[in-house]
Amino acid sequence: MSGCHIIVGATNTGKTFYLKKFLDKIPNKNALLIYDVNNEYKNYFNYPLIPFEDFVYKASLCEHAVMVFEEATIFLNNRSCNEDLYNILVRKRHTDNYIFLVFHSLRSIPRYIYELSNYITIFKTNDTPYLSAKELKDERIEEIMERVKNSKNIHINVTLKIY
Repeated sequence: MSGCHIIVGATNTGKTFYLKKFLDKIPNKNALLIYDVNNEYKNYFNYPLIPFEDFVYKASLCEHAVMVFEEATIFLNNRSCNEDLYNILVRKRHTDNYIFLVFHSLRSIPRYIYELSNYITIFKTNDTPYLSAKELKDERIEEIMERVKNSKNIHINVTLKIY
């Protein structure tokens, strides 16, 4: 199964817990490739951290893998395009890779990543719903963000099928 799933939310809203529930269901743990700057996934992928560019290059060579880019906010910004990551996303169906990208803010998600993704799961963020929807050119985002923002549940999340 191939695809790309963006997970976005502020600190301590449950993003890592949510993602680990997905990873627990993967039968072949050898298919995991995780960039984990905070060492939160050592039970899934216990390898030394390498430079981000090297990790993305390694990921570009993978097939039939599940990739996690934890703290993608640090390495990917909405002003530039990481060409290797772009190629990974474009080729995901042909390589049968599934990619998870974890961001802290909708403002941090580059448009090219959003447009090449299949799902976005939105937790509580400090983003402005209207501006986020406008920036991503998807009016559905505003309603979802308002619903999440107004919930008393700190761990609420809503998943939207992008394409």
